[in-house]
Parts: sequence; structure tokens; C-alpha cells
Amino acid sequence: MKETFIIAADGYKLSVLFEKPVGRSVGTIVISSATGVKKEFYINFARFLVDKGYGVLLYDYRGIGGSAPLDLKLSDAYMHEWGLKDMNAVMDYLVNKKGLTDIIWIGHSVGAQLIGFLDKYYHIKRVIAINSALGYWGYLPFPKNFIIWTLWYLIGPLLVKIYGYGNMKKIGWGENLPKNALLEWRKWCLSRNYFKSLLIEKLGLDKFYHFMVPITALYTSDDFIANDKTVPLMLDFFPNAPYEILKLPVKKYTNDKVEHTGIFRKKFKETLWVYLLDVIEIPTSRYRVSVSAGMFDEVDRQFR
Repeated sequence: MKETFIIAADGYKLSVLFEKPVGRSVGTIVISSATGVKKEFYINFARFLVDKGYGVLLYDYRGIGGSAPLDLKLSDAYMHEWGLKDMNAVMDYLVNKKGLTDIIWIGHSVGAQLIGFLDKYYHIKRVIAINSALGYWGYLPFPKNFIIWTLWYLIGPLLVKIYGYGNMKKIGWGENLPKNALLEWRKWCLSRNYFKSLLIEKLGLDKFYHFMVPITALYTSDDFIANDKTVPLMLDFFPNAPYEILKLPVKKYTNDKVEHTGIFRKKFKETLWVYLLDVIEIPTSRYRVSVSAGMFDEVDRQFR
């Protein structure tokens, strides 16, 4: 996959990888990263999808990976700008520059949470939200919730004070984050309402009422962040979007840990990736008519 750069509306340059399949394309997929995860983490899964006939785009949010300045202390990027500016830049590139539509948006964690900021959301055919959940620390299981409490009340502010940015690599928590992005993320995760105050500030509304694209929310059974409580709560931010929730029983497919990010690792190519491909290729409307055969028989479902 060859790197190129696209320019957001505010002039910020974003690093992008885009590849088309050999021969006829069966569709276009955007893989939108989780917080603190570079686009290259998804590259093996992206190539798997390209081999199946999909054009695939990966990108780094401002302040992350190829979209970060050499000195992260110089970045003033906020987390909400990933949705408000960067996701819109990606859509503009695909629709206006590439002439593509009917896009499948695979959002990993925050990569699905912020899709309500998309202006051209009507060019998206469906959203597949992977382990995307409301991040309030108090909704996480014990003792993980107190580990996260320590991150937000002690470790996070200390990292910013010492380094001038969120040195997340120091604690094994993904890529480093710009100061403003980390502090904004902290604010959300300390609130039961998550980023509702942000929506009121930016949109004058407490939810993404305009977003009506079908969402398939899939979460792995061993992820403590995306769980039975936090996944439905995240979907409440999209009150007019039809959705289904799929809980993937990890033990059925592997004895390895999958947790919040593992589903995209290459070792699951013959198991979990096959499952994900089925999720991508079976339209949401068909779930409502009948329960599909095979893998889907064993997953927990909820619908709106």
C-alpha cells in the first residue's frame, strides 16, 4: 500500500494508505483507527480485504503516526478533531477525488464513535463498529476500572506534565498522543455522559440525531472496555441509526486473548478474519429477515 497525503479543510496534512484490488472492485472500505493506534497496525487485515476484492483506505489522525509532527509537543490537536476534521477529509478524498460511494466504514473504537461528525455520511452504506464503546471508567469491570481510574487521575496528567504530551508508549498504552487529545479523552472518560458536552458545544445537540446509517456493533467477549453495558450506551449517541449488536464469543474460535485490539492481528486470518468478512458481506437488512447460518448462530444479538 502506497502512502499519500490528503489535506483537511483547515490545511492539516494527513497520511493515508489506499489500495485497489486487481480486477473488478466489489466495494470500498475505510478502516478508521482506535485511539493511539497507527494505520499500519491494520495493514495485514487491509491486504486481506484487498485480496477479497475491496478497495481499502487507512489513515492516521492528526498527531498520530504519519500525521504527527516530529516533535509531538508542537501538536495542538484535539481528539474531537479526528471526527470533525480528519474523518471528513477522508470522505472528501474518496467521494470528490476518487468518485467513490456506498462506502463501508469499519471503525475501531473511537473510529466509530466520532462518525456522527461526518458531513457526507450519506455516502456510507454501513458502519461496522469494532469494540466501540462508551469509555466512562466507572462502567468497566473491577479491578480494571481502578487501573483506568489511576490512568486518568494520576498517570495521564503526570505524563503531560513531564513530557509535554501523552507519552503513552512509556506505559505500554499505544502511540503517543498530543497533549490536548489526551486531556480531552481524559475528560470524556471521567464523565458518565462521555462526550455529550462536546456535542452540545459543537452541534447544539446532545446526540447525533441526523446519522441514520445502519450500524453493526461487534465486540469481543474478552474486551473489558467494550462490554455488555458500554456498547449499547455508545449506540445511544445515534438514536436514529438502525443497529445490531454482535457479541463475538472468543473461546469458540481461539484460546488466545483478543481483547480490545487483537482481532486485527494476522494470526487470526483463518478464524476471526473470516468471521469479520461475513459480517462485512451480509447486509444488515438480511439479519432482520432471518438469522444467518454458520458463525452467526452462536453470537448474542440485539436490534433496533
